[in-house]
Amino acid sequence: MLKISVIETKTELRWMLEGRLAGPWVTELRESWKSKQRSRKGRRCIVDLHDVISVDQAGEELLRDLLKRGAQLAGTAPYLGDLLQRLKTGE
Repeated sequence: MLKISVIETKTELRWMLEGRLAGPWVTELRESWKSKQRSRKGRRCIVDLHDVISVDQAGEELLRDLLKRGAQLAGTAPYLGDLLQRLKTGE
């Protein structure tokens, strides 16, 4: 299960994720990203992973793609720190 909340301000779009970024929830995040990108208007896009407890391979691939499209990833848990480092360095 994954809960996706999108918070919009004048300067950013923030996807707040809670749960597991895996299976069908990867598609849900992809669709949410696509629909909100239409209204980006120069705002920063942040995917907040602070409350994510696991990410499968498809989730990692999506996050890598979102990074290439200009997303910033945020997270602090030790597991996420390692994941974010690998994604950012392309490992």
